[in-house]
Amino acid sequence: MRPHPSSLCALAGAGVLALVLAPALATAQAKTDMTGQWKFNAKRSEDVRAAIIDSVGSDYTSGDAKKDAIRVWIRRWLLGAIDNPDKQILTIEQTAEAFKSGTGDDISIYYFGREASSYGPGGGILKATVRWQGDQIITEEKASKDNGRIAAVYTLLPGGKTLLVAWRLEHKQLHKPLDLKMAFDRMAE
Repeated sequence: MRPHPSSLCALAGAGVLALVLAPALATAQAKTDMTGQWKFNAKRSEDVRAAIIDSVGSDYTSGDAKKDAIRVWIRRWLLGAIDNPDKQILTIEQTAEAFKSGTGDDISIYYFGREASSYGPGGGILKATVRWQGDQIITEEKASKDNGRIAAVYTLLPGGKTLLVAWRLEHKQLHKPLDLKMAFDRMAE
C-alpha cells in the first residue's frame, strides 16, 4: 500500500520543521542558567570604592552646584550600595522569557526579545533590554533623555560556582565612565 500524497507532504513538513527547530531548541537548552544567590567576593573583584571615586569624583559640588549635585548624588548612591550588607548578595532568576537580577529589594526585570520601561535610581524612565551573546547575558538600561546608560555582562565560569559581572555606568556628569569587574560566589541553597 502506497502512502497518500498528503501524508507524504505532512511527513516532509514535519521533517523540515524538526530540522528548523532542532538547532533553536538545542541552543535554548544549552544556555547557561545563572539562577541563584551570589555573594560578592571582594578579593577576586576590582577595588569598587576606588573605581567609584576615580570615575565620579569628590563628595562635594564645585562650580555649577545645580549640575554637580547629580554627580554627588550618584557617588553617594553607589558608595551607599557597596557599604550595605544586603547589597553584597546578588539574586538572579532566569527563565526563557525573563532575566531578573539585583541586590536587596532592588531587583530589575528584563524581558528577552522586547524592550521594557523601568524607573532608575533617581526616578527617571529607563528603557531596559536583555540579550544573549554566546553564553553571556547582557543587560542594558538607557535613560530616556540620553543622560545615562547602565550595562552589565554576566559570565558564569566553568564549574558554575563563580559569576563575573562587568558593570558599566555612563552619565554626562561623571568624570569618566565607571567600569567595574566584580566576582560573585554561588551561595549554598
